[in-house]
Amino acid sequence: MKSEENPPLCHVAEVSALNWLSRFIEVDKAIFEGADRHLKSSLGISFAQAKVVACLAGRQFTTQVQLARRLQYDMGALSRVIQRLMDVGIVMRSRHPNDCRCWCVQLTGSGVAMVAKITAFLGATDERLISLLTEDEVESFVGLLKRLLVNSAAHGPAGASAVALRGSPKPSGAIGAPV
Repeated sequence: MKSEENPPLCHVAEVSALNWLSRFIEVDKAIFEGADRHLKSSLGISFAQAKVVACLAGRQFTTQVQLARRLQYDMGALSRVIQRLMDVGIVMRSRHPNDCRCWCVQLTGSGVAMVAKITAFLGATDERLISLLTEDEVESFVGLLKRLLVNSAAHGPAGASAVALRGSPKPSGAIGAPV
C-alpha cells in the first residue's frame, strides 16, 4: 500500500492547488457570512439581497435576465431574492416596455436610500479587512487578484479540464501567471 505522505509528483500540484482554492473559499465564506449577519441585523436584508440592490443602483431599470447574468445567480434564486425585496418595498418589478415577455426590476425610493448604507457598509468592510496589511501588501494583493481574474477569464473551465486530463499543471514562474 502506498503512503499518502509522499504522493506522486502529479498529485502534489493537485493537492497544492486544492489547498490554495480551499483557503480562498474559506476567506470568501467568512466574509460573506460576516457581511450577511451585519446586514441582516442593521438593514434587515441579506448579503445576497444587498448585492442585488447595489447592482440596480443608478439604473433606471434592468431585466431579471441581465441581473442574473451580472450577479451570476440562477433565475430561480434571483426570483426568490427579488420577491423578498419586493415584499419589503425595496424593489419593484414591471413588464419591459418593449418586450412583454421580460420582467424589469428597479429600486423604489427606499431602495435608493438603502444604496448609500450598503455602499458605506461595503467600504467599511473593505477598509477593515485590509487594515492588517501594509500599503505595499495591499498593492501586491490587489495586483495578484487582478492577475488571477485575468488568468481565470482567459483559461476558464476548459483550461482546468485540460490540466485534469494531463495529470498535473505546468509549473509557472508566478502565481496567476498565464499558463
